[in-house]
Amino acid sequence: MSFAPLKVPPHSKESEMMVLGCMLTSVNSLNLGADSLYPKDFYFREHQIIFTVLQIAYQQDRPADIHIVAEELKKEGSLKKIGGVSYLANLAQYAGTSAYVEEYVKIVREKAVLRKMIGASETITSKALQEKEPAGQLLDEAQGLFYEISQRTASGGAVSVKEILSGAKTEEKIPYLKELQVRQERFLKLGPEAARVTGISTQFSDLDKLIHGLHPSNFIILAARPAMGKTALALNIAENVCFGQNIPVAIFSLEMSASQLVHRLICSQSEVESEKILSGSIDGGEYQKIFYSVQNMQKHTMLIDDQPGLKITDLRSRARRMKEAYNIGFLIIDYLQLLSGSGTNRSMESRQLEVSEISRLLKTLARELDIPILCLSQLSRKVEERQGHRPLLSDLRESGSLEQDSDQIFLLMRREYYDEYDKPGMAELIVAKNRHGAIGTIPLVFRKEFAQFKDYTPIETTPTDDAAFAAFSPT
Repeated sequence: MSFAPLKVPPHSKESEMMVLGCMLTSVNSLNLGADSLYPKDFYFREHQIIFTVLQIAYQQDRPADIHIVAEELKKEGSLKKIGGVSYLANLAQYAGTSAYVEEYVKIVREKAVLRKMIGASETITSKALQEKEPAGQLLDEAQGLFYEISQRTASGGAVSVKEILSGAKTEEKIPYLKELQVRQERFLKLGPEAARVTGISTQFSDLDKLIHGLHPSNFIILAARPAMGKTALALNIAENVCFGQNIPVAIFSLEMSASQLVHRLICSQSEVESEKILSGSIDGGEYQKIFYSVQNMQKHTMLIDDQPGLKITDLRSRARRMKEAYNIGFLIIDYLQLLSGSGTNRSMESRQLEVSEISRLLKTLARELDIPILCLSQLSRKVEERQGHRPLLSDLRESGSLEQDSDQIFLLMRREYYDEYDKPGMAELIVAKNRHGAIGTIPLVFRKEFAQFKDYTPIETTPTDDAAFAAFSPT
């Protein structure tokens, strides 16, 4: 009778010993190892204990040799667990003066990633065999686990303020004071107006001044009643981000097809009327405008997913793939009320619970992908019944969690929709919530024939001669 060989999780004891030995004997190796690895990256428990002490010494800017580490382990009562001072000495002797610590760190990290993949696979396999969760939800969970591993965030743990200020745990890897100097130089070079934008510019100047651009991990709601132009405004922002700044953009369109959105984009970019393009009644100059617009659009990355009836779990899975494949920097969803929940029993109890789940998962997705997400939403009919028809935060349909989960909420209103003589061609974008700044109302111009919003620039008038002399007229 033969037995299957016992499968041992991937590890390399020799590499772990080499890394720890180098960290005990070299300051540079200590810095490299402590900054690149985590305790759970080590397979052997005694190595995890030793590394933790070394990492704490690195964080506190303290030296760490055999005797200092041995004293720390003795205080913790862990010296015997790791094999005593003799084992620390063996590590130091084993490593010697190796100049290849980076390679050993890489091996330890790769083995740790393999173990995490095995753990994630076992978790998903166990849940799949139980058949207690819908397949779509389980697929989303599986992709989330593997995406988390790929981004090296699975090791978790708190981040100290010192690590952030030193730049060790920031995306830019630049010390805070150095980054501040860069901002100061940028401010002096560009001036106060241009330097206001710290995120991705929407290229709507008044909006950028108020929100300082679109920031990573922000979940933004753009809400309006039907026919106000929220899809047009979202597309205009997408154009400005993608074609204006060469940042890859993804759009989930649950209402309109991809070809319809592309038609709108061409109208806006070329400034040729929609009806003319559809009927073909364009002249040579208009054809040239469309030609150059199409040529320019093809140079940039804009993705459109027009699959109707998407579940939130499917959307998250597709967004992760877009991030991995195209490194998207901005995501638009049109619109929230057409999304379905994960299909769990709890989310199906009521539409309000379902929308709460969707908003929570979208905010989590924004943080996970580290990009701004703009989600369009409908407002309730209460706006129609109110005098003046001005939208309020309380008009967000179906869930108060939208207000809670979002970082920013924009409300769009065009008065001429209700009265054709009330500010025709104008729109108001109300920044009703801004977690990181001020709120206010921004005037915009709406060019309906191009499905295009533009900055509003008031016409400055100079006083006439009659007005100038009016002050001297007798009363």
